[in-house]
Amino acid sequence: MNVSRKQGGIKVKFDNSKILLGILICLIIIALKSPPEYPAYQPSHFPSSLDIYDGERVVSMGENKIAIVDTDISSDTYGEVIVLEYNETSGEFDLIGKDNYLEDFPNR
Repeated sequence: MNVSRKQGGIKVKFDNSKILLGILICLIIIALKSPPEYPAYQPSHFPSSLDIYDGERVVSMGENKIAIVDTDISSDTYGEVIVLEYNETSGEFDLIGKDNYLEDFPNR
């Protein structure tokens, strides 16, 4: 079906098959386009394992930061949270802070 429209004094004919062919070509180009490449994850910047004992939990707090929580009820430091940040230049963890979250609760 041909549809003619007048645009600025010029007659333009639209053919549905040409429009559909154009859409099909665009879809084929999109489908065959290679996916974006992202840099590979390099775990060498962060230690692969940490020695954790029973009653302690490690929590990730974002890039290069972790928290170690003492969850052993029989421990003297039960409820203590130690926040560490990994220093890439020295290859060690630096202490950012520590707190005991149970001290904030009056009835433990």
